[in-house]
Amino acid sequence: MEIPRMLKVRQKLEADALADPASTLRELLAGRGFAVPLEAGSRVAIAVGSRGIDRLAELVCAVVDAVKDAGGEPFIVPAMGSHGGATEEGQVAVLVSLGVTWEQVGAPVFPAMETVSLGASPSGVEAFMARTALEADAVVVLNRVGLHTGYSGPVQSGLVKMIAVGLGKVEGARSLHRHGFSAGHLIGEVADLAISKAPPITGVAVVEDAERRVCRLALLPGPGIRSEEPALLELARGMCPRIPVAGADILIVDEMGKDISGIGMDPFVIGRGKDTEEPTAFSARRLVVLRLSEASGGNATGIGVADITTRRLAEAMDRAVTYRNVLTSGALHRARLPLVADTEREALRMAAESLGDVDASGLRVVRIRNTRRLEELQVSEPLTSELEGRPGIELGNPEAMRFTGDGDIV
Repeated sequence: MEIPRMLKVRQKLEADALADPASTLRELLAGRGFAVPLEAGSRVAIAVGSRGIDRLAELVCAVVDAVKDAGGEPFIVPAMGSHGGATEEGQVAVLVSLGVTWEQVGAPVFPAMETVSLGASPSGVEAFMARTALEADAVVVLNRVGLHTGYSGPVQSGLVKMIAVGLGKVEGARSLHRHGFSAGHLIGEVADLAISKAPPITGVAVVEDAERRVCRLALLPGPGIRSEEPALLELARGMCPRIPVAGADILIVDEMGKDISGIGMDPFVIGRGKDTEEPTAFSARRLVVLRLSEASGGNATGIGVADITTRRLAEAMDRAVTYRNVLTSGALHRARLPLVADTEREALRMAAESLGDVDASGLRVVRIRNTRRLEELQVSEPLTSELEGRPGIELGNPEAMRFTGDGDIV
């Protein structure tokens, strides 16, 4: 069974990128400064997570420079809960894959996994914080604000979650999951407790536009993070990119990875895998995932939402790293392997064959690079009627899908 001819599609997304985010951040820090004035020799922990944020290394470097200009001594603390296999080496490797190294940003990385208990929140959730951050003179938390796959509410993925979960290392993540991580208010409670016990915290909030470029930066003082982050979440919600058709028989995702989304693929894009009531505008009968991103470090969390994958992805999966992630979250299904095909061509054949009620010539197929890059994609000819004449949509000419001798899509 052959896939119909495919057309390249370019869609104009909501784009409002800052020309030079690092310079903008330097100006913000020079103007507003940190939560408290830094004294000469002040040790400042800069918390960095596992997400592939646009221009991340440049933004971290801007914070490092601002700390040094104020007389402080900056260092990087991996703030990613149980990611990286919950090991020092694994979390350093995640940062390296994102370009955050001493050589790149000008500050050492202190990856120790030791945490300190901060007590219990009003709901009884024990809070933890990395000792390296807790013993600093000040903390800067840098993260992207956006929708979360596991819970809804006014605060989702962003600074609050990084303080409660990321800086809590594996103990903090495990503690929250044990009490029902899907209850977003618990994360807020833990973050409030952590902020009250920690050194003065400055939040650097990043919002990306639909092209996944930095469009807004905001400095939030520790006590104001929980109250000010919701407005940034609403801005981010309006910027979320979407696949420009309502549905498909087959969705092909070239690559997934933890650097792209918490479950490897943004569930608000692919229309499956989310644990919230947030609506999605797209659905696919079959989801085929071809590769694991290099920056994911072997973490294939989320592969369980796919229907078919490839031997290449299955062999790239680091089971220890992936299993540590899902054991901490309790979402074991996200690590289950779907059907495994020897080649990409075989994966598509299997997907098409499984849809016995659809004639091959009528298959509605969408192919995307990953869920962060949706400005360019491909659709099969049966979907062109949904796109023709729409503003902001450019269609190419239909071409047969081509494969290499090894069965990979060209």
